[in-house]
Amino acid sequence: MVPRMRHKGLFRIKLMENISKLKMPDGFDHQAFLSIDSTNKEAMRRIEAGEGKSGLWLTATAQSGGRGRGDREWVSEPGNLYSSLIYDTGKNVYKSAQLSFVTSLAVRDTVAEFINDKSAAKCKWPNDVLIYDKKISGILLETCSTINQGSHYIIIGIGINIMHHPDATIYPTTHLNELSDREFNHVDVFNILVQKMAHWLNMWHVEGFSTIREKWLSVCKGQGDMITVRLPNEEIVGRFIDLDSDGALKLSIKDEIKLIHSGDVFFASTESE
Repeated sequence: MVPRMRHKGLFRIKLMENISKLKMPDGFDHQAFLSIDSTNKEAMRRIEAGEGKSGLWLTATAQSGGRGRGDREWVSEPGNLYSSLIYDTGKNVYKSAQLSFVTSLAVRDTVAEFINDKSAAKCKWPNDVLIYDKKISGILLETCSTINQGSHYIIIGIGINIMHHPDATIYPTTHLNELSDREFNHVDVFNILVQKMAHWLNMWHVEGFSTIREKWLSVCKGQGDMITVRLPNEEIVGRFIDLDSDGALKLSIKDEIKLIHSGDVFFASTESE
């Protein structure tokens, strides 16, 4: 049982309602909160306190300090799914970036379950998921190593827009209930997400990243198109032709191939730069 704790004035209460509806795959567990600063921060605290358990999901009805990639604020009002998975990669921390694509596939398959046109759900490099070219989720991976335990944990933060979405963003956004014939809640979506994550994590372990890469490319947006990649100090325009063996974006620029390892991708036809 999770104790009630205070962190910088934040009172955290374990959420008990609807837990009985959740069926966790083998090797996974779940703890939920009504309100918390951030599920990723809580996962980090657990690991640093020696309480990190691989396969533990943390969810919250609301967050006061949710973050996205690039330390951007992630608006976390009640109604959407806010979750983090603690995952031990063992000693192979160098391949942990591949989990970004594993997670994207799981989120993509999850949201596709709730819309009529499943082909409208696409992955976008490096780890976004779109429906009808609009962003519906956020994925944030953070590392945390424990020297004494010899473990390398990845905290996989996942937010999915279900009942509302932010408007002031660099990408067009949407939410599930805006696109569905009926209304869903965060328990409905989380039930599917845990199953999809278990499936794709197992696929990664059994068949390796080549299978993940192939599947991701089959459901991604923009391959073969001209795109803009926004880096911290510049913007690069080129044709998205492929992923390399580790997931870096292969961009064709004037008959040369440039590898991009991080950045924000924009499609000229649907997104404002």
